[in-house]
Amino acid sequence: MSNSDKYPVLMRLMHWTVGLLILGIIAAGWYMVGLEDNVSYKYDIYHWHKSFGVLVIFLVFARLVIRWASQIPKLPDSMPTYQKKLGTLVHWLLYLFMFLVPVSGYMMSDAAGRDVPLFNLVMPSFLEKNPELAGRLHDIHVIIPYVLLGIVVLHILATIKHRYFDKPEHDVLHRML
Repeated sequence: MSNSDKYPVLMRLMHWTVGLLILGIIAAGWYMVGLEDNVSYKYDIYHWHKSFGVLVIFLVFARLVIRWASQIPKLPDSMPTYQKKLGTLVHWLLYLFMFLVPVSGYMMSDAAGRDVPLFNLVMPSFLEKNPELAGRLHDIHVIIPYVLLGIVVLHILATIKHRYFDKPEHDVLHRML
């Protein structure tokens, strides 16, 4: 297999790193909101959840820059056009929601008048305190991770389909390994 059949190493590392980070952040979010307020470490989890969320914003941006600057392997010519178009749509939806989920959390905290940390730094505030806006952003931030997870499931199922149920030349998993 030639190097032109694979994504560049940096893109492969970013793919797996950002994917695992997002899944971990979503799991931590579900866990932390389920804790009683008197649990001593609950708000420590919020700090880490927000910090890694901000990190994902930067990593997704960097990933897009790297993608635009890199040679991306072409999908097999024998793959049906509708599958190529659907794959492209799913990838761009992944990028969109990988950005929207943490940005909605950032904006929610900012509109609620809460600090948005990036580990030991405090990120700048862009919004005035607005409880109504914070409430709407909270609703969005609670819902759209499910949309992101649905898109991730489609992405994984498509990878499995191409690897195990299609022609061998349609196996696209090797491009990210």
